[in-house]
Amino acid sequence: MENERIVMNDGTKNVVPNFDLISKLQKKKNKLRKALKEKGILPKGAHNDYDDYEYFSEAQYKELFTELFSEYGIELSINEVDYGTFEGTAKQPFGRIVTLACTLVDIDTGYGETSRHTGEGLDRGDKAGYKATTGAIKKFLSSTFLVATKDDPEREDPKVTQKKAPVVIPGTITEGQLKLLKSLFKDNKQELKALMNPFKKKLIEELNIEEASIIIDHKMGAKNNE
Repeated sequence: MENERIVMNDGTKNVVPNFDLISKLQKKKNKLRKALKEKGILPKGAHNDYDDYEYFSEAQYKELFTELFSEYGIELSINEVDYGTFEGTAKQPFGRIVTLACTLVDIDTGYGETSRHTGEGLDRGDKAGYKATTGAIKKFLSSTFLVATKDDPEREDPKVTQKKAPVVIPGTITEGQLKLLKSLFKDNKQELKALMNPFKKKLIEELNIEEASIIIDHKMGAKNNE
């Protein structure tokens, strides 16, 4: 069972977490993180011809974690809980946003741990939804297990910086995030300002990628609970 039910002195019943099961899954996650650390920084094995950059692909993530999950007795279950659209750009007009419920299960105990992750995707065809789903899965795996790749959005790549310096500042909000935030908060700009206050930012354009993601995840989580 995922939880244990106990009876208090006053006769009321309360559900408390089963810390033994939580601990067993956590130990497996820590072992997996250690194995990832020993692999070092993972090389990017794919190239985006449209925007001309290297990246750690979905296929690489699947190959890597299929091996690790099997070795450490963990199962991953993914369910789509929300799907939305937003206006894209002139070059990539179709915008999609997907929220996934990702559940890690300890196959030895049956205990599961679920978290929600949001991905955004832009495309000029019908792949925006696929990109959004892939982005959410990558975000879950990389943030949960601290995957070290060279896809750091805040790392200054000399080659990329030289090529795109006139129009791109490394680490700033992406065009897709900017479009999505404007769409999500078009009817409640005061709420957006309140969410930006902790970052000491007054304009959306001043947010960096991580800050924008935090606000988007917060907003999407609130929408899912309405």
